[in-house]
Amino acid sequence: MSFLLGRLRSLESRLVERRDAGNVVLFVLGLWPILAVLWTLQTVAFASAPARELYEAHSLPWAHLLLSLMMTWLALMGWIGWQRRHEDAPQPWLVQLTLLPGIGTLVALSIGHGLHDNPLPMLILNVLVLSRALFSMRVLRAAWGLALGMALLSEALQSAGALVYAPLLVQPIYVGEALHPWWQAWVRIVFSLAALILSAVLFFLAHTLHRRRAELETLVRTDVLTGLANRREFMTGLERESMRQARSGRPLSVVLFDIDHFKRINDTWGHPVGDEVLARIGALLRAHTREQVDTAARYGGEEFVLLLPDTGLEGAQLVAEKIASRLRDEVFDAVGQRFMVTQSVGIAQVVEGDGGWALRVADRNLYQAKQAGRDRIVASMAFKEDDAMSSPS
Repeated sequence: MSFLLGRLRSLESRLVERRDAGNVVLFVLGLWPILAVLWTLQTVAFASAPARELYEAHSLPWAHLLLSLMMTWLALMGWIGWQRRHEDAPQPWLVQLTLLPGIGTLVALSIGHGLHDNPLPMLILNVLVLSRALFSMRVLRAAWGLALGMALLSEALQSAGALVYAPLLVQPIYVGEALHPWWQAWVRIVFSLAALILSAVLFFLAHTLHRRRAELETLVRTDVLTGLANRREFMTGLERESMRQARSGRPLSVVLFDIDHFKRINDTWGHPVGDEVLARIGALLRAHTREQVDTAARYGGEEFVLLLPDTGLEGAQLVAEKIASRLRDEVFDAVGQRFMVTQSVGIAQVVEGDGGWALRVADRNLYQAKQAGRDRIVASMAFKEDDAMSSPS
């Protein structure tokens, strides 16, 4: 199961990255079985007297053409595997060399069997959907133009009487009577094959789109460096939880952290070390918050913030003290030199659903913690009437 999931993830990556050589391999792997089935049907038809009588004598080379295309595609895959080191380079000529003969052959085979009266056009639809998923529209124009041009040309020639309908057959598949037993089997096999492959491709594309949308939504909400929520996601959560607190009266607290002397860390050891400090603090905040209940976010620069529903002032102080204590025990290393990091903390408990004011009070408390010597916690209720209620610890 894990192997299958790994292969699906690899396919999704290829769809997004659109590397020409790798996607040519996927295209051939997707269509080679279709050509194999068609070649088998043609071969069986020419080997069976009752079925052979349904085809014109000049239609025999079509089986050889299908086999030649299949062998050519296998050779292309072998060549791609041999020059794997160049797989990332754009190779539009390779895409054209694969698409043009493949689509051209299927369209010609469909015209030969009667474009309006057989399930081969559904196979061509498979090819169009698969090719659009794998390649950019720029490289598809020639192949898609070839398919459309061949179909329109056949219609024009038939209207002018220069081409008979279904030129590979003695008579069209559908003649207003019960189908010949061979056509019953042929139509069912080709239709079932086309429906199965098209369904698989569409479901896979839908699954890929769903996963990529979810990843994009996560990216929009998340700070890439720390893996925490970003400021926008925090503000959305603060507004939502503040309205809930106003309705229920249950406690809600906001905790602001600021790394002490963070500029000195960047200036002394460089920004990569500073980024490591931020990432490890992000991991520390995640470890001390409740999943799917609390919100831990990077508020900006070296500032972090916690949104703690159902948590009063004392509970928020306890959480902040645990994080501060754990951070003091954390040892950072830069070019063989060890150093430690501390945080100043401001806490405010939301009153009457005014989360915005609580955030301002927490910021003021953070400033007081800095002024008191850093590595301090200052907490208070976010009363507008009494703006002096704060307790340093």
